[in-house]
Amino acid sequence: MTLKEHTQAIRNIITKGQASDDSAFSLRLIAHFLNIARAILTEQKANKYTYISEQSFQSLCVPLELSSFHNCCSIDTVDCKVLKSVNPLPKFLNARWGDFAKVMTLVGEVISKSSPTTNKYSAYTISNNPPKAGWFIHDNHLYIINNKELEDVLLNALFNNPIEITQLNCPANNTSTCPDWYDAEYPIDPDLVSPAYKLALEMILTSYRLPPQDTINDAQDNQVS
Repeated sequence: MTLKEHTQAIRNIITKGQASDDSAFSLRLIAHFLNIARAILTEQKANKYTYISEQSFQSLCVPLELSSFHNCCSIDTVDCKVLKSVNPLPKFLNARWGDFAKVMTLVGEVISKSSPTTNKYSAYTISNNPPKAGWFIHDNHLYIINNKELEDVLLNALFNNPIEITQLNCPANNTSTCPDWYDAEYPIDPDLVSPAYKLALEMILTSYRLPPQDTINDAQDNQVS
C-alpha cells in the first residue's frame, strides 16, 4: 500500500467515514505520526529478535568523495585519505544488537562493516591477500576504507523517515521521473500495519485533545478585567 492509502485510511477512521478535503487532519500530519509509530514498533519487533522483512528496508544511493574522518590529515598525506559520503546520512533505526545497515557496491557486492582499528591490524594477518574494503560511520558520515576508487555505494537500512529516502532518491535534475512521495510504496511489515494505525491514532487524538476549561478561573479573570 502507498503512503497516501495508509494516511487516508487513518483519516477515515478518525472522521468515521469519508473525510472532506478541508479536514483538520491533513495527510501530512497523519504521515508524521505514522512514521513515528512505524519506527517505535519496528524497533520493538527487532529487539525481540523477530524477523524484519525486506519490505521494510530501503536503499539509498550515497555519493562519495576522497577525504578523511578527522581534521588532522595533511593534503599531501595520501595514506590517511579515505572515501567519505558527500552528505550526512539520514537517521536509521537501531536495535539492541546493533543497526540494520548494509553497504553494497552498485553491482551488488556487499562491503563488510569495519573500522580504522580493524583495518590497521589486517596488515598482520598470515594471508597475503590485500585488505578488503570496509565501511564505518563517524560523525554521521559513511566512510569506505581500502578502496579509493568507488564513486557511489548503496546503503540499505531501516530508515527512520521513509519519506525522506523517497525524496533523496529522486534525481534533482529529473523530477519528472519521480512519483509523489504520497504515491510511493510505504515500507512497513504487514503485521505492523494494524498496530501502527492504532498507535498513530492514539498520538493524533491525544495531540488534538484540549485541556478542560477552568470556568472558575475564567470567571475571576473576567471580573478583574
